[in-house]
Amino acid sequence: MRTPVLICLALIATLQICAAESCRIIHGRANFYGGNGQLRIWHIGTHHEYEPDKSSCDKVMKWLEAGVKDSDKSKWATPASTVYLFGDFLLCPTEPFKEGSVQQAIVKSVSRRRYAPIPMNAD
Repeated sequence: MRTPVLICLALIATLQICAAESCRIIHGRANFYGGNGQLRIWHIGTHHEYEPDKSSCDKVMKWLEAGVKDSDKSKWATPASTVYLFGDFLLCPTEPFKEGSVQQAIVKSVSRRRYAPIPMNAD
């Protein structure tokens, strides 16, 4: 009786481990799209993007806002949408990889931060 229960528990634990990938460091670019409110981290060199989960969304927004010059902050409704943040992001995906989809992840930290202004279209 105990053996089938233990086997079932082991299988359930294995499925949970496979449900999300382990944490990793990626070189990426964070960007907040002010028009539609999407916050994304593009894994540079790939076609893959990550979306910060609810627990880390505010943290990433603060990092983006830190790259905006104080003189520019009052000019924009959403200053975070005016800069790119390049760096090495420590991400912990919360769902399995699926090609062509945005993958949600917990963003733990970013190192080697570099900011670049987003070019504004000159009409």
